Amino acid sequence: MDIKIQETNPTRRSVTVTVPAEAVAAAEKEVVKGFAREAALPGFRPGKAPEAIVRQKYGKQIADEVSQRLLSQGYERIQQEKSFTVYTVADVQKEAAEGSGAVFRYEVDVVPEFKTPDWKSVKVAAEAVTVTDADVEEHLKKILEQRARYEKTEDAAAKGDYVRIAYAGTIDGKPVSEIDAEARSFGCAESTWEEAGSTGPAVAVPAIAQAIVGLKAGATAQAEHTFPADHEREALRGKKVAYAITASEVRRKELPKLDEAFCKAVGVKDEAELRSQLRQGIEGSKKQAAETARREKAVDALLAGLDFPLPESAVMSVAQGLFYQYAEMRLRSGTKAEELQNQRDEILAEAKKAAGVRVRAQFVLSRIAEELKLEVTREELGAAIMQAAQASQTQPEKLVKDRQRLAEIRRDALLNKALDAVLAGGVAA
Repeated sequence: MDIKIQETNPTRRSVTVTVPAEAVAAAEKEVVKGFAREAALPGFRPGKAPEAIVRQKYGKQIADEVSQRLLSQGYERIQQEKSFTVYTVADVQKEAAEGSGAVFRYEVDVVPEFKTPDWKSVKVAAEAVTVTDADVEEHLKKILEQRARYEKTEDAAAKGDYVRIAYAGTIDGKPVSEIDAEARSFGCAESTWEEAGSTGPAVAVPAIAQAIVGLKAGATAQAEHTFPADHEREALRGKKVAYAITASEVRRKELPKLDEAFCKAVGVKDEAELRSQLRQGIEGSKKQAAETARREKAVDALLAGLDFPLPESAVMSVAQGLFYQYAEMRLRSGTKAEELQNQRDEILAEAKKAAGVRVRAQFVLSRIAEELKLEVTREELGAAIMQAAQASQTQPEKLVKDRQRLAEIRRDALLNKALDAVLAGGVAA
């Protein structure tokens, strides 16, 4: 095989592999033999059909198999190249060739060249973790609120109460529903619950949530809201809408008593045991957060002043993953898909910046793992698979069958092991 390498940029090579006619003929001969052994053709015993008939019957499949075999051989030849280390193949094309030979052009992303930082000098002390009584009290309050009941009241609605209301909006006296038939909750509602005084992202019309503070069942109120110029409903952009509101019911949050029945319901003996369990859980969470922060500081120290070009395929792969994670989180919080689409370029640009840091850290930690000759044991890989399965709420067996995902889990486990060594002062755990 003849190989020619052209540097497209510091992390990409355009590699042309020329396969001579005799090598193509040899590969084709082997492939045809393989098809002949397996072919079941009428009138011939298995493996006894003439090559000419086999070629006629399986011509396309034979050609595809030959190309795939030559592609693989070409890639194996590229991996032997000493002037660079392959990171991934970004693209491969079969080009026209003279005679009976074959020519393949590979676009190859390569591992960048960089000087290994003095990682043995990185020192990040572990922070002490303390749990205060206020921390326990705050978490206890959250548990009580999770089990709160909303009881009907004849009192005026206070902030945080839930009010059943009906409302209708108009623009210059004309119903919003006539101006925009698909305005939904921005225009009117026959019966809906609204949290009095709420300003959260799920509130369709903030002015309504504010106007119902102080209302009793049966009372009415007026509210005005001007929609922003970039609102999702084009017909409402920049428009002032007047709302007529009627309250029909008010419900107030009532926290449960911290008594024996409550303790039994949450699976503890008494309040003292509940507070003890909360303290332990908070301490564990704080330790985990502190360790995460410590590891991030160590990575920042490793990368300080270190700048080298990164393969575009590596950055985009991580950036797209970050983008989808962020988009999923925003959608769960109530953001509309249209809004995310409008912000796609901006979000992806920020994701690429974050991805650049991650990818650079991956290369540095991979180099450290190589220098320390670190390997991931079977037990460590098993633990990493279980952790990934729990985080993604996926069956471990499914992850094991996904070769790409399994490779990512193994890689991350190795990188974490390298970071452990950095934090330990160069001693591999």
